[in-house]
Amino acid sequence: MAAGIVFSLLSAIVLNTGNIVQKHAVSPLPEISAHRSAHLFGTLVSSRIWLIGLALCVLGVAFQVMAFALAPIPVVQSIFNAGLVLLIVLSRVRLGERFHRNEWFGLAIVVIALISLGASLTGSTSTIGLGGSAWRILIAAVPTLLAVLLVVAGIRSGWGRSGFLYGIAAGVLYGMAALGTKGASTLVVGHGLISSIPSILTSVYPYVFLVFSALGMIAYQIGIQRFRIAIVGSMSDVVASTYIVVVGMVVFGESLPKDPVTLTLRLVGFTGVLIGAVLVALGGGQSAAPMPPIDSDLGLGSVLIAEADLLVGHPIEEVVAGNHPAPSSDNG
Repeated sequence: MAAGIVFSLLSAIVLNTGNIVQKHAVSPLPEISAHRSAHLFGTLVSSRIWLIGLALCVLGVAFQVMAFALAPIPVVQSIFNAGLVLLIVLSRVRLGERFHRNEWFGLAIVVIALISLGASLTGSTSTIGLGGSAWRILIAAVPTLLAVLLVVAGIRSGWGRSGFLYGIAAGVLYGMAALGTKGASTLVVGHGLISSIPSILTSVYPYVFLVFSALGMIAYQIGIQRFRIAIVGSMSDVVASTYIVVVGMVVFGESLPKDPVTLTLRLVGFTGVLIGAVLVALGGGQSAAPMPPIDSDLGLGSVLIAEADLLVGHPIEEVVAGNHPAPSSDNG
């Protein structure tokens, strides 16, 4: 498990460094929106700095694959969330984002939670889940897309003015992408690092990762261009971690430690990291001059939104706002 922890730390450091580089790159770029996907990607790839950040993120994902192969999901995600500290520090040092009292308090909780998590690793008998299947992951994709639809509807209704909804949307999508990463790690365990490459490429895992990572990247890049990365990035990390732990443990058949003391320390550690990250994400309020959500932001799920509007018979954001009842599930 020690090697898995090392890879988790490397993944956290490299990915969050890449996120900071991307934030630095997108801030001065022309306004991007998901509605104009070609313009969005063209704008991003025109920036060498953004491409460097992307390369760091890809390397971080490679480290994450190895971490999932060598350690249980809750351990990997809790250690990965330690990168939140690096994200906040770099956002202050490199981007000049100011800290608030609740953010410092949240960071303190994260540190204490990591100590609890570290104590839970001594003599742990947690299993590394290898029982996932392509069908389980594809089934998990359905409620994931529905959840993203609701978040996008919330943004359309004007609830995304502090940036946290962009972080939630990105986190749900990145969490689903992480299931593809975890799935690839099971093949690495079964066939070896090099020998597993053909099996990975012929499986559904890399394509689940690519599709949901691309959608998550759209939400994330728009969010960090308009709002503080401390808010969008923290919320994205919290939601993605919660998703992969809750859904991933079911999909891949992982179990928690049976010893009550170890189990308590593990749960306190993971919960503490989440609470601390939420305080960081919400503690600073919105940025001094955020770029407000615009109609073109709705393109994140434009096709899915149109289908949902057709199914419910009303614009889905009106259903979310309570102006129309949700459709009944009774087919009779």
